[in-house]
Amino acid sequence: NHLLLRLTILLCACSPPLLHATEEASLKILTYNVLYGFNHQKATDVGAAWIKGQQADLVALQEMNTYTQDKLTNLAKKWDHPHSVILKEKGFPVALTSKTPIEVIEKRLQGMWHGYLHCKVNGTHIFVVHLSPSKHDVRVREAGILAAKIQPLLAAKERVIVLGDFNCNSPLDKSWLEERQSTDEWRKKSPENADPGYVTMNKFLSLGLVDLVHSKQAPDKVQLGTFPTNLINPSRPGHNWRIDFILTDPLLAKSCTNASTLRDDAVHKISDHFPVQATFTPNPQR
Repeated sequence: NHLLLRLTILLCACSPPLLHATEEASLKILTYNVLYGFNHQKATDVGAAWIKGQQADLVALQEMNTYTQDKLTNLAKKWDHPHSVILKEKGFPVALTSKTPIEVIEKRLQGMWHGYLHCKVNGTHIFVVHLSPSKHDVRVREAGILAAKIQPLLAAKERVIVLGDFNCNSPLDKSWLEERQSTDEWRKKSPENADPGYVTMNKFLSLGLVDLVHSKQAPDKVQLGTFPTNLINPSRPGHNWRIDFILTDPLLAKSCTNASTLRDDAVHKISDHFPVQATFTPNPQR
């Protein structure tokens, strides 16, 4: 009996948990750029109610403008998350809220446009990112900084999730983008924002990270666009660019049962971005 108990403890120690998922329930994560704090603070109640309705276990937020840690704590309670952390209290903060405790590993501002959060939730590393919206060379630098942090974790077989607003296109969407020629239209208006060779996203994909929406939705082209909603483009919502992503290590990706860009009437009132979600089975298999 003692030997059996020791073996059980050893096996549990060697198998990192998948966040807060249990044998009875799947786990859901959500990332959402909420446009200057929920459409310039005009849709805070709508946004909070919408997030509560998603019943996500983990929520990553970008553009939490005007928010302090206390204000975020009170807001997260509206969708039943008692744990939260904000990167900073000025500019364009990213934030993370959770049903379970959050361990802050790093709040990085140096060398970053907006900065990133590196946290752990039940043993899984979470990177909440918001890369430069207008400077390709800055995005490439930021991706390099993040890749240098993520690569050793993947090499050590740690569980890793990188999610947020990457402000770049993906090589996985190349044919879709070329079909619509939306990339060329955008780059003509902002030439220094061009992303030749998809360099930024390739820095993440080359690590072995998996783009969950692409792996679960392609070739369903309607699901690809995450920007803009009809809040700023009523004629073609979501038909321009997929720039919001959820990336994970390969093992975690195998346990993903669904990943998609969420679309309903409410999100058009909350932000110019569509939110992205991913759902996982309780226990990833090695």
